[in-house]
Amino acid sequence: MAKKTERPKLDTKKHLARKEREEKQIKSALVVTGIVIGLAFLLLGYALVDHFIVQPNKVVARVGDAVIKADDFEANVIYSRLNMLSTANNYAYYAQILGDSGSQFKSAGIEIIAQLNDTELLGEMVLNQMIDDQLIREEAAKRGITVSDEEIQEALQSSFGFYPMGTNTPTITPTMVNTPTWSSEQFELIKPTDTATPAPTSTATPEGWEPTQAATDASETQATPEATTPTVEPTATEIPTVTPTPTVYTTKLYGKELGNYLDDLKTYGISRRQIEDIFRANLLRTKLMEDVTKDMLPQEEQVWVRHILVDTEDAAKEVIEKLNNGDDWAALAAEYSTDTSNKDNGGDLGWIGKNDSYIQEFKDAAFALNEPGQISEPVKTTYGWHVIQLVSKATNNINDTKFKQNKQVFFDNWLLELRNSRTDIQIYEIWKTLTPTTPAVPAELSNFFFN
Repeated sequence: MAKKTERPKLDTKKHLARKEREEKQIKSALVVTGIVIGLAFLLLGYALVDHFIVQPNKVVARVGDAVIKADDFEANVIYSRLNMLSTANNYAYYAQILGDSGSQFKSAGIEIIAQLNDTELLGEMVLNQMIDDQLIREEAAKRGITVSDEEIQEALQSSFGFYPMGTNTPTITPTMVNTPTWSSEQFELIKPTDTATPAPTSTATPEGWEPTQAATDASETQATPEATTPTVEPTATEIPTVTPTPTVYTTKLYGKELGNYLDDLKTYGISRRQIEDIFRANLLRTKLMEDVTKDMLPQEEQVWVRHILVDTEDAAKEVIEKLNNGDDWAALAAEYSTDTSNKDNGGDLGWIGKNDSYIQEFKDAAFALNEPGQISEPVKTTYGWHVIQLVSKATNNINDTKFKQNKQVFFDNWLLELRNSRTDIQIYEIWKTLTPTTPAVPAELSNFFFN
């Protein structure tokens, strides 16, 4: 008997519909998966492009046709933070080993930590410096001032104390200091005494009234007015620069140390090119300052003054009235003055220049006096009310330290005027969101200064 041949089953409409739905679902799932994968790659690509191309090339400021890019701005901020942290660590070290006598280092460290914690303020300072650097580059180019690659490498070497060609011994040219000839009237203003006046206690001296010549050499000032030739001392608030002893390097060791240093900076996103740009900017600034100030002489107009500081305007007027009636200045200073640094020395401040660290209102009033013995009207400052008397006014020679200070002030003012004259400087607010907060201040360093 012949075997029956099985007929294939025909798909029902229901089966066919289900099969079709399944195929559509599979296709949809594949499409969705493809889209998700595509979006993931797209986002990854965008993130990479944004991180490596878009963000670094964002512009934070323009100076004419020149732009300051985000990556250079960030590198400069981080480099500044690293240097400030290094300085703060040095101050902490010296404050520890000096104890109470190292309070100036601790005060300076507190100021640095405060600046580091104010991210926006630090970012603004760095950005303004970078704008000034661009102005300097433009002005230097006009004057034919350049910095060679060799000079940059020498600057890098000197920062490590590496001098392959040896160090130059500077030739010091002594500054001739004039000794004014005093008239009899001037001798009467500052009368010689036979006994030395005790040096005042500096802790009671308000900032801006730090003892200079009169306070440090009271006996010489009183005994011989000629001894009060211009002597410029650092202000009491100035922090001494800590200069480490240069390390004797071999060329090989220097190369290793430099390599390690650049590798460390690379971990913060700072390239060698950016470091060399920073060194180039600093060298250009120094060269341009020398060119701008080349006609300056080591001289300045100075006034020799003394003052009586009181709390109220009425008290100042009372002092002036008594002086007009013939009362002795030194006696009134000892009786009335609240400036304990010099009240027992007749309020003598010695010679001061226009760039010295006195309150501007005080300097304006002092330099407005023209005749020896002339007395000012009451002068108000943040410290109280001053009665000022002119002892002498002259253009005097100054020492090298003061000369450098004056050249720096002159250059800073010159640069400020140059910047204010430009109308093509644009700053974009995006810099605020791009300002790095790293490297952060270590907790132990912060605790040392603020506890």
